[in-house]
Parts: sequence; structure tokens; C-alpha cells
Amino acid sequence: SPDMFMPHNVQVAPDGKSVWVAAAPMPEGGVEKAFVIDPLTEEITDSIELGSELHVAHVVLDATSSKAYVTANEGSAVLELDAHEKKLLRTIDLGADRGPHGMRFCGDRLWIANMTGKTLAELAPASGSVTETDVGGVAVQTACAPNGKYVFVSLYDTKEVIRYEIGTKKLTRIALPAEAQGPVQLYPSPDSKTLWVCDQGVLMGRPASNLLYAVDVEAAQVTGKAEVGKGAHGVVLSDDGALAYVTNLSANTVSVVDTAKLETIATVGVGTKPNGISHWHVSGGMP
Repeated sequence: SPDMFMPHNVQVAPDGKSVWVAAAPMPEGGVEKAFVIDPLTEEITDSIELGSELHVAHVVLDATSSKAYVTANEGSAVLELDAHEKKLLRTIDLGADRGPHGMRFCGDRLWIANMTGKTLAELAPASGSVTETDVGGVAVQTACAPNGKYVFVSLYDTKEVIRYEIGTKKLTRIALPAEAQGPVQLYPSPDSKTLWVCDQGVLMGRPASNLLYAVDVEAAQVTGKAEVGKGAHGVVLSDDGALAYVTNLSANTVSVVDTAKLETIATVGVGTKPNGISHWHVSGGMP
């Protein structure tokens, strides 16, 4: 079997005791896996076989760090893993041709961005029920406001962010500025007031963008931006919200942004085409 794997996304468990990576073998065709890393030793401690021809994308964990979930983009499903026993528990079908990509676990629900289906899917793992909302664009990633009021979805092709109010199921479309080339990952501030959005570009023949947008959540509009590296893809905040960390796909760097000043204060070279990013801190991992 191939020894080389291409990781797609990375996630620190909420308890801070493990780091999870979804990866596909190179060359393609073999068994895709989830890898578990000890953040203290930086060693791979476990690997879980997921299946073949799934095109696994994002991995997230529930609040208790007892289960992990992986999106299978071509499998049109979510895989549920036992995070303690390190084994695949079940495959939850999302319907044909949904193309799930990014997702977040919020409360007791998974919120999934379906690229092909152009929907926001709400999955209740306890019952296995799936509810979909049409969003009218290629949905790439989701984010949940910590206060539990909203879920957000990035739409790459239409250059928008959707604000979905959980209580009323109301959709509000937030247009990015005319300069935008297409948003990918997004992340809320701890106080739920600001949403940070990576404008990547690159796909669909668009040029690479180097912007991180700040969106006022209640006003539903872009209120600021910071210049980062080209191909801004992944974003996560520090536990106090003071810093944003952005992976720059085309620049092979991570930008560290002062969120109050909207300024890049450091740039770190990290290797070829950095994708997902997660933050491990003293008390655990950012969701």
C-alpha cells in the first residue's frame, strides 16, 4: 500500500489531547484514512481506514471529543468514528450528488456545506436525520456563532456568505466586495460579533486573492479587511480572538493577523499549498 498520503484538513480535538487529519493516499486509488496525532510528541498514534474513492475532506469532533466525523466528498456521506476506540462506526448517507466538503459540529448537530448539492445540511447524529436548505451556490465551509444563533456558509461561485438563523431558519445573503474572488473557509469571533472570511480565488479560473474579510454578524455586512498571503484558504482564531491564523495556498505561508488592527503581524513559511488549519492551546482545541 502507498506510504504517502495527502492531508486535506486538520482538527484539534476540543479536549486538546489529539489532532485529527483526513487524508487520501498518493497516488489515488488506495484506502483513505484518518490519522491521529499526539500534539505533545507530534507523533502519529493511530490511523483509521475509511474506505476508497471517497475523496475525504474535513474532519471535526463533537464537544466531548468522543466521536469524530469526516466528510466524504465523492461518497456523498459523513463517516462517524469512535474517537476513543479509533474505529469507523457508521456511514451516514447525505443523498445522491451532494458533494459534502466543510462542516462544523455545534451543540448536538453537524452543519455541512454541500458543494455539488448547493445546500446547507443539518445532520443530527443521534437520529441520523438530515435536513437541507438550498443556498443557491457552491457551499464550501460552514461556521457556527458561539452564541448558538447563527450558522454561516461560504459560497465560492457567487462570492457570498450566507447567514442562517437557526431559530427562524431565515437566510440572509452577505455579498462580498466587488474585488472578491471567492470565499473558502470562515471562522467566528468568540463573542459572536465578527465573522472572518478567507477570500481565496484560484478556482474557476479566478486569480488568487490575498484578503481576509471581517463581517459584522448582526449588520450582515463586510466592515473591514486585512491583507494576507495569496490564495487565502483556511482561518482559525486564537482562543481570545485577538489573532487570526490564515493559510495561504498560493504563497505557501501562514499569516498571523491582529484582528483589532486588521494587520498581518507575522508571516510563517510552512511548505507547499497549506490547506486547513486548527489551533491547539493550553486548555484544548478551537472547534
